[in-house]
Amino acid sequence: MRYDEFRDKLQDALQRVGLFHQRISNPSETIEISGTGRRWKLYVMQSSPPEVEPFHVTAKIAFNWNPFDTARSYTCEEDLLTELLGRKKQSFNTMQRFIRVDLELHAGLPYGSTTTIPDSQIFGSWTGSARQKLDKLITEHKERQGRLVAVLGALEDVEVEARCDAGGVLSLKRLSIAGFRLVRVPRVWDDPDRRNAEKGAAEELARLARRFKNAMDEWSGSVVELAKWIRYAPPPPEAKPVEPWFEDEEEEKEEDGGPETIH
Repeated sequence: MRYDEFRDKLQDALQRVGLFHQRISNPSETIEISGTGRRWKLYVMQSSPPEVEPFHVTAKIAFNWNPFDTARSYTCEEDLLTELLGRKKQSFNTMQRFIRVDLELHAGLPYGSTTTIPDSQIFGSWTGSARQKLDKLITEHKERQGRLVAVLGALEDVEVEARCDAGGVLSLKRLSIAGFRLVRVPRVWDDPDRRNAEKGAAEELARLARRFKNAMDEWSGSVVELAKWIRYAPPPPEAKPVEPWFEDEEEEKEEDGGPETIH
């Protein structure tokens, strides 16, 4: 499978679950001049219910395609091994091909707006609950005989972007959480038996699109809960300015009777 085919099948899968229809703009594709690596990314906006206001929920979906992926897609595995290792009687096995697809979920306020940061106990409970819901959809570890052999998906912690005013008070601007899933891509084999054993990536990408759609819905639901708390929470007490504190060495010397002198 080559880059163009993987990209088109991913976009088709996202379109079937409705995410591609919610895109903010057309997908962005870039190529690095030095290493010829390719980068595809798409921004989508969730059609959120009124309860999520004043937040707006967005997501970024992206993947990288490195030069080695390009080399493996333009030749069969047997020829690639011959180019790298030379002709040998002993046959070698190659690793499965995986493409990492990243997902970033955001919940931001309108430009220039901020809101109160919830109490640490309540906010910690909310972030833990939101991450737990998303963890079921994104995170996946593959084990063999009780040992971890592969990480097929992982999720980071919730990140907070805040603004600090002149009085040192923090206010909330944006929330985000990021993760990724690995998609198995079929290898190109000259051997027909091996070629038939590996199916296309359409089913893998369809499952990925459903996971990302469900993850965005779960994130939107969690933001609704946070918006309700902020909307109905009592205003925080006014912070009292803290007076600067400095040690007065002269006063300490007077209290101690000053330095001792010897005549």
